[in-house]
Amino acid sequence: MTRTIRPALATDAEAIAAIGRRSFVWAFGHLYPRKEVLDRYLDATYSVAKIAASLAKPANVYFVAEGDRIEGFLKLKAESPDRWQTQKLYIDPDLIQGGAGKQLMAAGEEAMLRRGVASSWLVVYEGNGRALRFYAGLGYAPAGTRTLDFEGTLIRFLEMEKTFLAP
Repeated sequence: MTRTIRPALATDAEAIAAIGRRSFVWAFGHLYPRKEVLDRYLDATYSVAKIAASLAKPANVYFVAEGDRIEGFLKLKAESPDRWQTQKLYIDPDLIQGGAGKQLMAAGEEAMLRRGVASSWLVVYEGNGRALRFYAGLGYAPAGTRTLDFEGTLIRFLEMEKTFLAP
């Protein structure tokens, strides 16, 4: 099967929303002791309307991995001209470890380099050893921690950063 990495289009919003919801539940659903809290988060973050609005924002850059269908997506957010956040990388759970994540990250980093971005940062759930190893393998290093509160569900994340250009 051939996979293409391309910039996301407005018409990809439905597929991105579906992958985001499914992947989030697969990776983090077990952390939410109350289903209604998880459902509210999913509705607020991964509705088709929310994704469509996010795709339209100039500060956001999306890429999709597409084979027979969209397999995953990467969302970058420009915080400043030289510092961007690698905000979301989600792959269909059935296709994880198939190479799409690495291809999406390569496309995202190439786009940042073309724009002269000096560094990128991201957060990873501290209990997700596979993701921590994945990002470390791409050159991201620990840069701190943060705890996010999802309606009383506290989740601790490791911040990771990668420098592209000398400051």
